[in-house]
Amino acid sequence: MTYMPTYYEVLGLPEGFRDDPILSAQTLRNAYRRALLQNHPDKATQSPMTGAKFSIDQISEAFSTLADRKARAEYDKELKKRVAEYERGVKGREVFRTGIEIVDLDDLETEELQGIWYRSCRCGDGRGFLIRESDLEEAAEDGEISVGCRGCSLWLKVLFGVMEEAPPDKSKDKVGVTSGCEAGKFSSSA
Repeated sequence: MTYMPTYYEVLGLPEGFRDDPILSAQTLRNAYRRALLQNHPDKATQSPMTGAKFSIDQISEAFSTLADRKARAEYDKELKKRVAEYERGVKGREVFRTGIEIVDLDDLETEELQGIWYRSCRCGDGRGFLIRESDLEEAAEDGEISVGCRGCSLWLKVLFGVMEEAPPDKSKDKVGVTSGCEAGKFSSSA
């Protein structure tokens, strides 16, 4: 039996996303774009001898299946069946599974003037996990954003909340009014 990578593997998504019933559209788009860049013959950082790991067709098929809730549910059902059959054949051999670290937005370093949050990764990239304010605005409804490291295949799920700015109260003095800094709109979900 030939090994067939899962659609999650094709898009570079860790195993933890397979069990996530609501995989955000932004996470899928980010993974799709990243997979295209990593496997594009002109943009890939791999040596020309090794070539791309996945074809553009494989990446597009994976994205279209996982982006459609009904198709994803059907795919996940079939995938669980295949995994169960495989594990029965392995007879208890331990299988390594990649996890997703979950953190609050407040745990990340911030540069308010640029409107970015970042965290170093164990691969050595000082800003491996980089989130822009526009990314947070797109994911504001979900209250969480999943971001992949720019230097390796690790993922980070960042939880946050959106603070509604109160309308200015003319009866109070201006002391204590927050600055208009856009980065101040977001906080940890805790």
